[in-house]
Amino acid sequence: MSATQQQSTSSGERTDDHVEGRSEGAAPPAADDGEPDSGATPDEVFDVLSNRRRRYTLHYLGRRSGEVVEVRDVAEQVAAWENEKPVERVDRAERKRVHTALHQFHLPKLDDHGFVDYDSRRGRAALGETAAGLDVYLDVVSERAVPWGPYYVGLTALGITTVLGAQFGVSPFGLLQVAVWAGLALGAVLLSALVHTWYSSRTRLGVGEKPPELRA
Repeated sequence: MSATQQQSTSSGERTDDHVEGRSEGAAPPAADDGEPDSGATPDEVFDVLSNRRRRYTLHYLGRRSGEVVEVRDVAEQVAAWENEKPVERVDRAERKRVHTALHQFHLPKLDDHGFVDYDSRRGRAALGETAAGLDVYLDVVSERAVPWGPYYVGLTALGITTVLGAQFGVSPFGLLQVAVWAGLALGAVLLSALVHTWYSSRTRLGVGEKPPELRA
């Protein structure tokens, strides 16, 4: 990544964090002794996952589910992903910038919704009960994204058409028996389901070495 791209990335994240800071307060809240709030609405979940640093944080903690990790380690890895470089090449300024944003804005917000258990005094965090009890998927929208809903509707319609065509002897479906067409249709659904499962696993936070959006 060029210096210009790095400056643009850092500027974008600082702007995002600044906006969040104005809405949530610049100072992190005191450690919450109560139970995490597990009643986040879909809009709140979308808002939480709309920020890249929070997604990266959830991915890092998801890979270490059940572990309590140091926030400085989270910040270092998030900075590495953010700047597309190995962890050992992350400099102090990059790490500090991410650490400050996580400490002031992102970890408190994740903690509020129970996605993360954050101890601000000790500088430690772990995946929260809400996140651990959910399959949190992140659908990466890209030109290669598969519209699975319309695909399954079309596949089902095609299967019904071939079976009915064979049943009533409509050409060319009448060339094969109904059972053969039915078997082919079921096979297509099974194959599609396997591909869908594999594709979904690549868009799941906490699975794989890199966050979904950084995978080739």
